Amino acid sequence: MEVIDEFCDLLQSHANRDKVVSLTSYILKLWGATTHRQDLMTASARIAAARATLRLFDDAAALKLALSYGSGKQDGPVWGALGVANHVFTLAYLQAEKVVWLIDTGVLAVSKDCDYQVKTAHKLFWSLSAFVGFVRSIRALNASAQLLNSPEPPKCAPVRFTQASLTTTKLILDVIHAVSWLPAGWLWGNRLSAQQASSVATASAVLGLIMHYHGKRLVPR
Repeated sequence: MEVIDEFCDLLQSHANRDKVVSLTSYILKLWGATTHRQDLMTASARIAAARATLRLFDDAAALKLALSYGSGKQDGPVWGALGVANHVFTLAYLQAEKVVWLIDTGVLAVSKDCDYQVKTAHKLFWSLSAFVGFVRSIRALNASAQLLNSPEPPKCAPVRFTQASLTTTKLILDVIHAVSWLPAGWLWGNRLSAQQASSVATASAVLGLIMHYHGKRLVPR
């Protein structure tokens, strides 16, 4: 019963439910790519499409985070600029995804060249958002390492360092996965096989759930 209650609690919020849905989608894709089963690949694609549809309504949350962060003056000129850029890329990615959704559903009819450009921009904003997030996570990892190695580290220092390490690892996996969707000629775009890309994505999704439960240790009880 405790496991069921925990799973129900996990599915209560949209963000946590998305972690479960993404992990399911990537596991099915990895399974299908490994066993060459088209039915599993189709199931994964349908779940991924459902996730993309739900992301059409993520603007409010993303905009709220961007506005609460402001101009980033509290983090200094460099890190503040990166923080603002991260929010801008995320919002741009969400808008591009809406256009992609309209094109894929047939609501918006465009030329093949325009379709290519929109979908490339969509993946580019995703990649940039993931990369900037990764760079910013290095700063948090360094800060948590300094706290851990301080003469009198607080009790939460080991937990914070582990969480920061998990975050940085997940974000580098996200960068690898996102860039792999870019067209050939863009770094390692289109060079990973379906099995390789889904392996990276699955690992990232697993880390996302681990971070969720590990992060609870940072919340005062």
